[in-house]
Amino acid sequence: MRKLPVWAWLMIAGFAVAGLVAVVHIHGTAGAAIETTGGLALIAGSCEALILSVEGMSVRLGWNKFVGGTIAAVVSNVPEISLLGFFVAKDPTMAFIIGMMSVYTNSMVFALYALLLPKDKGSAAIPQPIVKAGTDLLSFGGGLCLALAGAMIILHEFGSEVKDIGVPELYFIGFGLLGVFATFLISLVRYYSAEEPKSDGAPASEEHHHAPSSWLAIAGLLSLGVGGSFVGGHAMSDVGDAIVAAFPSLKPMQVALVLALIAGVPTYVIVINAHVKKQPLIALSNTFGGLTQNLFNVMAFCCLLIASFNTFGVLHHQTVPITVGTTLSVLFIYPTYAILQRAIEDDGKFNWIEIVSLVTLIGFLMFLLAREA
Repeated sequence: MRKLPVWAWLMIAGFAVAGLVAVVHIHGTAGAAIETTGGLALIAGSCEALILSVEGMSVRLGWNKFVGGTIAAVVSNVPEISLLGFFVAKDPTMAFIIGMMSVYTNSMVFALYALLLPKDKGSAAIPQPIVKAGTDLLSFGGGLCLALAGAMIILHEFGSEVKDIGVPELYFIGFGLLGVFATFLISLVRYYSAEEPKSDGAPASEEHHHAPSSWLAIAGLLSLGVGGSFVGGHAMSDVGDAIVAAFPSLKPMQVALVLALIAGVPTYVIVINAHVKKQPLIALSNTFGGLTQNLFNVMAFCCLLIASFNTFGVLHHQTVPITVGTTLSVLFIYPTYAILQRAIEDDGKFNWIEIVSLVTLIGFLMFLLAREA
């Protein structure tokens, strides 16, 4: 037991706290603090297990660290999707807004992490998979959201009888986003998994020396990471409810911002762990993955959950109403993705002007959304 790594001890402590909270219901600030501690410990340990499992898959399948990090980011979305599922059952509109707001928070994380990357004359090199394939996601995501927001504005301003995004539209959006994202993952693995970007320091043999060597060990770590992330994410969702209850005067958009920040904890922990371990490609792929996957993965499942819950009677004609909040949350995806796409694809680098511009733009957008009732 003494030889267990730190992340394993964190998971043991997190599961112990989760079990305690499930048996002994502690209310108020003390209960929220205990859940926060247990949830963060579980998420930190789970993310380390996910990184190790992905390193093992990278060795077995011949992936480079950027592709492996992107796959790890996909897996880390499981607790966030589960969290949104609970919100969908209670309030589909709030779930929709939380999912959209998480795109902005992760875009800010991407820009801020770029500050830590090694720079040549003020510019940080961006891996070619982002430049070549990732910008296509930004282009499609921005265009789709602009078209959807435009349709919502026209329907509202011209007095249409359509007052919400209906079940058929939600099915179409959800499956469309998943289809494009699946194509992106296939292209990433097929065309870029063997490429080793120049910024990737050590040789592959040294990078993966702690990776599990058998498929059984890889599957075990993957299952442990997913399970721990789910339990930790559930604990963090309860903390979010406690924060909302403590500040009832918060506006819906402000509540969505708080909950979006909480929902993004798994991504933040993976980025911090990878950066501390001097694995910038895993960290960078997770920051970029967060701002794209929250639209193409998390939001796709959110739309499909809202639609399917209506189809099977869990919700009764509760979809996504066309309001100022929902329209703005969709509309602002376009300028966010547009500036990201332009910043990345012009020279394959991210410079100080682009970093400051992106932080300023996203900060302004989030400020406007937070002021909206």
